[in-house]
Amino acid sequence: MENVHTEQTDTSPAVDFDFAANTFSLKGMSFMEDVTGFYDPLMEIIEQHLGGLENTVVQFDFALNYFNSSSARVVLALFDLLDATAARGNTVDVRWMHEGDEDMIEQGEEFGEDLEHARFSIIDMPETA
Repeated sequence: MENVHTEQTDTSPAVDFDFAANTFSLKGMSFMEDVTGFYDPLMEIIEQHLGGLENTVVQFDFALNYFNSSSARVVLALFDLLDATAARGNTVDVRWMHEGDEDMIEQGEEFGEDLEHARFSIIDMPETA
C-alpha cells in the first residue's frame, strides 16, 4: 500500500501514514468545511490495511491542536478501529500528544477511556514556534 503524506493547512491536519512501518499520525488543526471528503478516503485505506494485520505493532499519534465536532467523530471512529485491531492480537499504541492545552488533555482522556485493548498514553510535547 502506498504511504500517505499531506502537509498541514490552516484547517486540515498533516497526515503521515507509513504502512510498511505501521506508524500513523495526524497533526495540526481539523476543522475543514468538508470533513467527510477529507477523511473518508483515509479511513477507507487505513481500515483495509489494519484489517489485514496479525501479530503486528501499530503506532498512531494524534497531535491535534484543535478539531471540530465532525472531526471528533472521525477521531472516535479511528479509536474504535485501532481498538478492534488490538483486540485481534496486534499491539496498538495510541499516543495523544498535546502542548499543555488542558482542554485537549481532557479530550484525549475521554477518548482513551473507550479503549479496551489498545494501549493509550498522553504525551506532553513542547510548543513549536
